[in-house]
Amino acid sequence: MLRVIRLEGDVVRSGGRELAAPGGTLWVDCTPEPENLDWLAGRFGFHPLALEDAAHAGQRSKFEDYPGTAFVVLHRLHSAQDGEELSDRELHSFLQPDSLVTVHDGPIAELDQVFDRARRDPVVLQRGPDFALYLVYDAITDAHFQMADQLTDEVEVLNEETLEDPREREVVIRISSLRHRLAHLRRRIAPQREVLAALARPGQSVVHDRTVVYFRDVQDHVVRITEELDVARDLVSQTMEIYLSSVNNRLSAVMARMALVATIFLPLGFITSFFGMNLPGTSWMGGWWVVGATTLALPVAMVLLFRRNGWF
Repeated sequence: MLRVIRLEGDVVRSGGRELAAPGGTLWVDCTPEPENLDWLAGRFGFHPLALEDAAHAGQRSKFEDYPGTAFVVLHRLHSAQDGEELSDRELHSFLQPDSLVTVHDGPIAELDQVFDRARRDPVVLQRGPDFALYLVYDAITDAHFQMADQLTDEVEVLNEETLEDPREREVVIRISSLRHRLAHLRRRIAPQREVLAALARPGQSVVHDRTVVYFRDVQDHVVRITEELDVARDLVSQTMEIYLSSVNNRLSAVMARMALVATIFLPLGFITSFFGMNLPGTSWMGGWWVVGATTLALPVAMVLLFRRNGWF
């Protein structure tokens, strides 16, 4: 896939490689296929190291400043269909004073929306390729904001439910899932602060000073997302501590009751074993009544004593 939009005066033309001639404001969007990357190298003269990064997934979020070109890697995360896992797609961007090239494997909804907007509205490219890139990053950051809010809400609900009625297996599974998703989201989003800070630095050749303030606003949003994820992670840890404390308390209560029951039966075992021996005088009928009455009265007396002292 390779698509191009080109600004010519007040008109935006869309098509393929035939529109990528020098002398106009361009936005090229393509997949990292070898023939596309080879064509980008010949048309725009991108650095081989940047093209190598664009060809391989698994890159961290970063900003690389090459002569006349800024190479930026950002991640777009989204929830899987089951809602329990997060997956992400890398967006590699080459920004030049008169062109923007975005390379990604698989669709990114926010990029498609901005691309369609730029195709319909010439003002987007008239404000520069850097402004189009800002619109993409701003939309992606807003989507991440929604994900962070959703995870935070899940953590708060789980915390309240754990306080009310902790259920061992369900709580542990949900805590593990939330921890995994929070860690994944933060690991991908936190490095984007430095990337956007680099784009928001004044005096660059590829980012106009009038656009710097917009990138600074996106950077502020990313910082807020990171802080929200840190708070949610602390709350998950607190929920785990509450759950473990509740389990330990329940276990202690069960062990205490079992110890009291064993204590009640201990003297009964002594009485029955003592009077069960073949001793002189133990075979008369009155001895049976003494043992029976003691066996019945002693547990009742011990239970009343334990309740009076608050042990049972």
